[in-house]
Amino acid sequence: MASAVLPDDDWLASPVLRIDAATGVPLQLPLAGPGARTFAFLLDWAMRASLAVTWYLLAALSINGRVSFGIPEDAESLWYMVVALPASAIYFLYHIVLEVLMRGRTPGKRMAGVRVVAITGGAASVGALLLRNIFRLVDAMPFAYVVGLAFVLTTRRNVRIGDLAAGTVLVYDRSEPAEMRQRTEQRSAATLAAALAPLAEYRAVAHEVAVARRTQSTAARAPLEARYGRLHATVNVSAIRWRYATWSLFRDQIPAALLAMRAHLVWVTLWFILCVLAGGWLVSSYPNLIALFASPDMIATVERGDLWTDSLLNVTPSSILSVDLLTNNIVVALFAFVSGFLFGLGTLYLIGTNGLLIGALFAFTADHGLSDRLFQFIIAHGPVELSCICLAGAAGSYAGESLFRSPPGERSAAFAAASKEGGKVLLAVSLLLLGCGYIEGYISPNLDIPLLPRMVIGIGYFLFMLALLRGYLAGRSRDRRPLNV
Repeated sequence: MASAVLPDDDWLASPVLRIDAATGVPLQLPLAGPGARTFAFLLDWAMRASLAVTWYLLAALSINGRVSFGIPEDAESLWYMVVALPASAIYFLYHIVLEVLMRGRTPGKRMAGVRVVAITGGAASVGALLLRNIFRLVDAMPFAYVVGLAFVLTTRRNVRIGDLAAGTVLVYDRSEPAEMRQRTEQRSAATLAAALAPLAEYRAVAHEVAVARRTQSTAARAPLEARYGRLHATVNVSAIRWRYATWSLFRDQIPAALLAMRAHLVWVTLWFILCVLAGGWLVSSYPNLIALFASPDMIATVERGDLWTDSLLNVTPSSILSVDLLTNNIVVALFAFVSGFLFGLGTLYLIGTNGLLIGALFAFTADHGLSDRLFQFIIAHGPVELSCICLAGAAGSYAGESLFRSPPGERSAAFAAASKEGGKVLLAVSLLLLGCGYIEGYISPNLDIPLLPRMVIGIGYFLFMLALLRGYLAGRSRDRRPLNV
């Protein structure tokens, strides 16, 4: 059990996370406050921005022969793949990759003296680190991380919404004497004695901590507390069997998560269909309303008897178009997921606007005799892509519902559990959208591919999606219900 309390002997000290340990001596981890979090964030922001800009300029120099932000007309595809895409990856994946590799730290967190740990005091899992970073999309709303800062200032443990969902906290990473740290590093040998040694020391240090808390001040016993915290994390870490974990995820956990959120999936799907019909009716009845859904260039192109999709490959190569589309699709799915936490209102808006847009475009193209060509463009990737958006929205609304349906004392735990279930579905959705991006970049805009192969690809990929989400591809039999594991 974990709780946030204030130290008895120093009212100026940070609140501590008190965790019941097997030794009988509670673990006390000092929680990082808004100042430390902000300092670490600003340091990391400066570093990732500098790294991204440096890569951009050096890569542009290798292509253009000079430092420039301009895009060369004769090497647009190469520029996109070598310059823009890696620079964007450095900026947006900085926190995710480094927190996983550095075990809850980043360079900024290390300089600020803080790290991410699980609410149990142990090392945060890879899934938890990924989930807490996905929620940066919510924390950044509506601008300048207003939501994230509000949560840090108002929650008892100074956590943002991503920490609530992932079950993590940010604590001060107190230093310990070099000789203590060296003893921990020397126990990396894969022997039984080396494996059992931390247990004995864990109990011994727990006894020392219990005595020190009665006789020493907070500052005096800080190195010993740090030692106790590190041993607690070492003893409570569990090995990950990646092959079994992946197999179990797709065979049992994702189907179980979808089963739990089936009601949300039904209402999100019905809402999407209703909005498609509403968008079609509005534009059919009031043609001028198409200006609300389409740009003037799109409207002019359709009125000339062409589709705006006909010239996609003439403007952008398939490789760039595919990467651009799959990136956009995954971002939309992420927003559909995180917007559901606003009591489902964000899901209603995002799913509704997408439905209205599709219905309006089909009605507008039908008035000009082009709806069959729009259908031919969409059929290969549309069934899975639209299903994935609905799945992401349902997962987000499922997590958001836990915030107001759970009793006040259980909301944090319920939200964390529901967010983890939604995160599993979001992982499957992201993998499926990778395939949609490839299809939409190479097959859908290719006018030489007839309708029948497009329909075969679209229906086949949709059946593949169903088999993946039901667990059949991972070996689950049809008469076996998914297990909650």
